[in-house]
Amino acid sequence: MLNRQESFELSDLQALPKVLLHEHLDCSLRPATILELWAEQDFVNAPKDIPPSAIKAFMTKSSHNSLLKDTSLASISQQYQQHLSYCASTSLASYLQAISTHVLPLMQSRNNLTRIARERIEDAVADGIVAMELRFAPQLHTIDGLSLREVMDAVIAGIIDAPIPVKLAICALRHEQKELFDVLAQLAYEYRDFVSLVDLAGDEKKYPGVLNTWLESFFNLREYGIDLTVHLWETNEPQNDDLIRLDQYQIKRIGHGIRGSRQNGYILEICPTSNVVTGQFASFIDHPVDLLYRQGKNVTINTDGTLFTCTDLSVEYAKLANYFGWSFADFYKVNVTALEASSFSSRTKAQVLSKLNSQYESKQISLT
Repeated sequence: MLNRQESFELSDLQALPKVLLHEHLDCSLRPATILELWAEQDFVNAPKDIPPSAIKAFMTKSSHNSLLKDTSLASISQQYQQHLSYCASTSLASYLQAISTHVLPLMQSRNNLTRIARERIEDAVADGIVAMELRFAPQLHTIDGLSLREVMDAVIAGIIDAPIPVKLAICALRHEQKELFDVLAQLAYEYRDFVSLVDLAGDEKKYPGVLNTWLESFFNLREYGIDLTVHLWETNEPQNDDLIRLDQYQIKRIGHGIRGSRQNGYILEICPTSNVVTGQFASFIDHPVDLLYRQGKNVTINTDGTLFTCTDLSVEYAKLANYFGWSFADFYKVNVTALEASSFSSRTKAQVLSKLNSQYESKQISLT
C-alpha cells in the first residue's frame, strides 16, 4: 500500500475529503477566540500564565483602539497556542488540566457554546472534512447555572446549519458516579436526533478499564440508535477483563487504542499528534500508527483536538506522508474505514462515500 514516490503540498491534503470520528469540542477552540472571550471579561479570573503580550493585545483590540494589524493578532494567537501546547504536554493529566483552566471557564454560556461549535464546523469545512462526529461532556458546562438541556440546545444551535453531516457524542467521565451516568443516558435519549454516540472518557491511568457502571447506564440506548465508544489503551495496556466486556457488549470503537497488540476487530480512533503532545511517545516517528496500519488493524486518523496539539487533519496526513510514506491510497482506505464505522445513516454514508470516490478516483488510485 505504501508509495514513497508521491509528494504532497498541504493544499493538496486540505482539498482531500476526510471523515473525522474523534474530536473533542473543548479541545478545538480557536486560540484567538479564547483570548477574545477572556478579553470580554477583562481577563478577570483568567489563568495567570496567559502571556502578558496576549492580554495587552486583546484588551486593546476589545477597546477598539488597536493599532495592531490582524497579522499581529494572528501571530500572538499562534504564540499563545504554542504556550497551551506546552502546558498540555508531558501527560494526559496535564492535558486535561489545561482544558480545565484555559478553556472550560469560557464554555459556560449559551452564546459562547454556540459560537465555539459553529467555529469548529467552519474550521472543519476549511480542512476538507466532509463528515464529522463531535464529542463533549455537557455536564462540564453547567458551572455557571446552565442546565444540561440548555447546554445541549446551545451546542446544537452551533451545528444545526452545518454544510456537512455532524453527529454529537456525549462524554461520560471515568471519575463520575452512576447517578450522573443515568442522567446523561436520559439526556442522550431525549436528544437522540442529534446524539448518536455515548463515550467513556477521562483519566485512564487513575480510573482504568471499561467501567461496569458506565455500561449499566448506557447500554440500553442502543435500541434507540445510540452506540457506545470508549477511550481505551491510550495510556494502559489491554486487559483481559476489558476485552471480555467489549466483546460482551459488542463495543467495537476504541478511542486511541494505541497500546498493546490485541486490537484486532476493533476500530481504532488514532490521534497521532495528540499522543505525542501528551507524552505517550517521544516523537511522531515513534508512534505505532503506521505499524498498526500495516498489520491490517482498522485504523482511522483523527485529531482529538486542534487547540493543544496545534494540528488539523490535513497536517496529520502531511506527517503520515512525510514520516511513513503514506499515499493517496492509504488516505482513502482510512477514510472508508472511518465512514463505515461512523454513526451516520446508511443514506448519509452513501452520499459521503460518493464524495470520497469522486475525489480519490481523480488521484488515479484503485478504489477496490
